[in-house]
Amino acid sequence: MTKPLTGLMPACPTSLTAEGGADVASMKAVVRHMLDNGASGLVPLGGTGEYTSLSPETRIATIEACVEAASGAPVYAGVLAPGLGDALPAARAFAEAGADGLMLMIPYYVKLTQSGVIDYFHAVRDAVDLPIMFYDNPARSHFVVDTDTIAALAEDGTINSIKASNTDMAAFDRLVRSVGPDFSVLSGQDTLFAQQVALGAVGGVLTSAVLVPGIWAQVQELAADGKLAEAIALQRSLEPLMAALFCEENPVPLRHALALIGLETGSSPVPLHPLSDSARKQVEKAMSDLRASGVNLPRAG
Repeated sequence: MTKPLTGLMPACPTSLTAEGGADVASMKAVVRHMLDNGASGLVPLGGTGEYTSLSPETRIATIEACVEAASGAPVYAGVLAPGLGDALPAARAFAEAGADGLMLMIPYYVKLTQSGVIDYFHAVRDAVDLPIMFYDNPARSHFVVDTDTIAALAEDGTINSIKASNTDMAAFDRLVRSVGPDFSVLSGQDTLFAQQVALGAVGGVLTSAVLVPGIWAQVQELAADGKLAEAIALQRSLEPLMAALFCEENPVPLRHALALIGLETGSSPVPLHPLSDSARKQVEKAMSDLRASGVNLPRAG
């Protein structure tokens, strides 16, 4: 049996060299920063990790670096592929690189059906002996996966967890009530984390948790203990940071925020642009204001 996932598993950016390859030393430093400051695991190569922009070689080197630096903490490698032709070799390569699991998104080009989603996940499950986290993000996949579909995949053991980035809170509540106690429901929405923990999430795959995993762990503890008003108040203190991190396309603002605490992760590949001056100032102000309010923004190293 795979140990259930809990706590903060940040969706982290991929550290890149000037040539676009994997910056192994930087990636290891990012991983240690997250784990040393309150994260319980990590999810590289998701949307924040720019899976679709990277070469297979860069992806594999990134997972190898993450696994080495994680020292046993769970590493779930993102597979955001348009179909099995990319998904299966990537999944096999990540398994060989030492990943503890996969975060698998549905194909985002073909016109899907609910049964097609099930067939796709079964195909990956049958090809690779790794636990699978379902990445549900209809804003990116442009397809709404039914709660019954997810519950069926959980019931037959195909998936052991979900990153729930669907902002439909009623659907989230149905999902929590549709899966068993050993299935890990993880919030994928920074702005709704406290509320989703109150409904039954046992952790989160959050972008801003790359910077401040410890604060998000406090939010989770408060919400899980029934102190929802306090949890939301703490969460709201992070709203300027969350707004800054998504003021332009993710993860470009996050890369600048990490640089401000001593973690250089390189530049995002084309088609993403460097951070604009106004966005740069917004990120810097959010970080400065957090420090001024007494929030600890730990520096790398």
